[in-house]
Amino acid sequence: MKFTTLSIARKLKFYQLIVYAQVLESGSILRAAQALNLTQPSVTKVIHELESYFGAPLLLRGNRGVTATPLGERILQRSKSFIADLRLLTDEVNAFLEGSAGHVIVGTLISASAWLLPRATQLLKRKAPKVLLSLRVGQMDQLFPALADGELDLVVSRIPDDWNLRDWSGRNESPVLKVEPLYREALCVVAGARHPMHKKRSIKFADLHAYPWVLPTRDSFLRRTADALFAEAGLPIPENIVESLSILTNITLMQDQRTIALMPREAIRNFADAGLLKEFHLGGLLHFGDIGCFYSATREPTPASLMLRECLRIGSREHLSDFDDSKPA
Repeated sequence: MKFTTLSIARKLKFYQLIVYAQVLESGSILRAAQALNLTQPSVTKVIHELESYFGAPLLLRGNRGVTATPLGERILQRSKSFIADLRLLTDEVNAFLEGSAGHVIVGTLISASAWLLPRATQLLKRKAPKVLLSLRVGQMDQLFPALADGELDLVVSRIPDDWNLRDWSGRNESPVLKVEPLYREALCVVAGARHPMHKKRSIKFADLHAYPWVLPTRDSFLRRTADALFAEAGLPIPENIVESLSILTNITLMQDQRTIALMPREAIRNFADAGLLKEFHLGGLLHFGDIGCFYSATREPTPASLMLRECLRIGSREHLSDFDDSKPA
């Protein structure tokens, strides 16, 4: 059977593509049914309809769940683009009929999620309370491909040092993502507010080496910075370490008043203000890098995402006015 644009348009439904994409995202028909608030037989029926129409299997079922066949993978990639455009259309219609409304999906890393995004969310909700904001936390190698495919509207994170040399779309095309720098983030060495080393008037990095440490996981950009700091000080990585990117886990560990952590300064800001943590002053700021807002270079932004980008700019300007030692990226 040879397909035509008209024949696919007559038979294929957006609803089917949404269900199919959710099955693969969830990894099982049962979990997809729960996410879509449908019955399992209803989801199974949709998959059977798609497979019957295309005349080939689209899913591989295994012990670890379902995955896409080669044909299914092609349909999935195009489906993501269709679904992103449908979401854009939905937001534009809602914004036109109801005023400021819509849905914006943002991916983020540890630093931006701790302070900048909450502040931008507050500003957004004051301006447009009907906008639904969904946050996804992950690593860059997960978030940027999702942004390129239209699964995310924005990503707020550190700008990689090799950003201009990377193709995050995975398809070796011309650049599909752009970034707007927001502010420069600093790192700090921090511990519980009653850590014994806080009592000393002058300390060096080496004075803290023997204590337990919390360091970023080895697959993160922040860990490379941590390793470089120890190397520059002529020190090996401490023997007693925990690897974690969880803010709450790290803060809890530091309440033993012995454990020390290397974290983005903004990630510990509120906890330091509350008296739970205290930064060690080691003679200068440790620069983490520039924090930026990433967006698609090829897809029209939704009204809601444009509003959030403006709120991120406002939040960044507030940050720069609060800290004289922070400079624009």
